[in-house]
Amino acid sequence: YIKLNCPVTEIPKATGGLRQIQLANLKLVQIFDKICHENNIEYWLDFGNLLGAVRHKGFIPWDDDMDLGMIREDYEKFIKLFMNGIEEYPDLYLKYDNNGKNRCFIKLLHKKIPCIQIDLFPYDYYYKKTNEEEKIELTKLLKTINNKWYYKMVFLFFKIQPKLMIKRFKKITSEKILKGNTTTPKNKPSIFCGIDYPHCQKHLVNDFETIYPLKRIKYENIELLAPNNTDKFLTYEFGNYMELPNDCYPRHASGDHLPKEILDEIEIFIK
Repeated sequence: YIKLNCPVTEIPKATGGLRQIQLANLKLVQIFDKICHENNIEYWLDFGNLLGAVRHKGFIPWDDDMDLGMIREDYEKFIKLFMNGIEEYPDLYLKYDNNGKNRCFIKLLHKKIPCIQIDLFPYDYYYKKTNEEEKIELTKLLKTINNKWYYKMVFLFFKIQPKLMIKRFKKITSEKILKGNTTTPKNKPSIFCGIDYPHCQKHLVNDFETIYPLKRIKYENIELLAPNNTDKFLTYEFGNYMELPNDCYPRHASGDHLPKEILDEIEIFIK
């Protein structure tokens, strides 16, 4: 990509197996969006997918999955929808990804196409608005909680029981972060990344107005929900997000050596 010597917004789309994976993920997120719309659930494009929407009008050319954010209430509501599966989409299922490192976020997967996935990350309301100094302090607290050895031991203990693990996350959030204060979106409080996952970006707290009201933006040939102020959201996550990063490669699967049966399933799915 560096050798192309063109503006980052003009880098050509992926080709071959990677592009097939992207198109299958696009179909998956289109179904996800439909399910959410029908059940009054909100989400937003997050991480590299929001960056891709703004910078490339779709997938980052070397990206290979979907990352979405959800406020805690909608996150839990979506999980309940899939407790017994969804009859209309029998091949889709949810899985807790908790390997000790990534803790306990949710993946939407396809039974016949193991190389596609949607990662769902929960966010929580703080109990008040925060200024920049308070955002920095809250971010430090979130990182401290994620890094303390005794919390890590707790997470490992509960890793085989996701429901207990999530219950523990909520207890820690209530006691250590919210300090017993109640939250309500009516007050338009700050929104922070849930401790379910140890996010590595510099800023973990956003203003309510940065995310809400959500809006629809173009993503490939469809429209998906995104934060209200995409520039501020992306700047918090990536800094200068219009710069080409030093590492441009698929994080999960390149798609170069997909078995024929998987390619066939992808063709069927995206049609």
